[in-house]
Amino acid sequence: MTMPFDRRRALTYGLGLLWIFDALLKIQPDMFHALLIANVLAPAATDSQPPWLFHIMTQGARLWISLGMLSNILLFIIEALIGLLILKGPDSRAGRLGLWLSLFWGAVVWIFAEGLGGLVSGSPSFIQGSPGSIPFYAMAAMLLLQRKDWWTEERIYNVARYGLAIFWVITFLWEVLPSSGFWTPQGLAAQFGDITMNGNEPTLLQMAINAMVITSQLHPVLENAIYSAILLILALLSLFRPKSRWTWLLTGAWLFFIWAIPQAFGTLFSGTGTDPGMILPFALLIWTLLGSQFPFMRHNLTHSKQAS
Repeated sequence: MTMPFDRRRALTYGLGLLWIFDALLKIQPDMFHALLIANVLAPAATDSQPPWLFHIMTQGARLWISLGMLSNILLFIIEALIGLLILKGPDSRAGRLGLWLSLFWGAVVWIFAEGLGGLVSGSPSFIQGSPGSIPFYAMAAMLLLQRKDWWTEERIYNVARYGLAIFWVITFLWEVLPSSGFWTPQGLAAQFGDITMNGNEPTLLQMAINAMVITSQLHPVLENAIYSAILLILALLSLFRPKSRWTWLLTGAWLFFIWAIPQAFGTLFSGTGTDPGMILPFALLIWTLLGSQFPFMRHNLTHSKQAS
């Protein structure tokens, strides 16, 4: 049985609007300032990247500087165009062109701006933002490029269920491996302070970030054990109890915590946030692929059918 079209349409609208929102962020006043290099591009390039990637990202930053204001305008045009094309729908030529452009441009952004999401840094961390936002944009685009009749309830449910379980297991391994260094005060605190402790966040948010950095330094083993346990529990719940209310309450609470504190809402309040971060596209995928599995959604669907 083919899935209801509105789930696919919701992912289309969500992805298109995210790209347009990203485009608008490129023309914030502070984006035309040297702070962009200091607060965004430089930290990503110097965050324990291997020399070859550091060189690539540095060259990208130099190109950005050499183009001046034109770089912001070009990025705005490219990303706004991608978003507008995607909104045309995956069944149209324009929509499919937008999806393919998003994959190509996303690869450029993932390499030059996100540094492959920290995957080759030696200590990738979901808490700090690995694998970056682009893989989730890309996954949404690849799903929408599938034929409409591919979107069956069973197929999408299994893709989301097993995909989430595998993803949470990978993030769990990142967190527990001794080589990542997250069991040490410096290593764990870096997950909360590397990017967000630049003094540009709102006062209350900065205080919360600073508090997490301090507690991470004081109790690294206990805190990392808690974070690791949450990731493992999410993996098990996603695999064995994907429809449970508790699965989605824990998932929602965990994603909000990660987006709010260590990722500072994607640094949107700093004036140099280039996108809302990885949590929103990740949440968009979960919502659109598994939305009808949420207990309150199933309740509403039942009442809708009875009313009709």
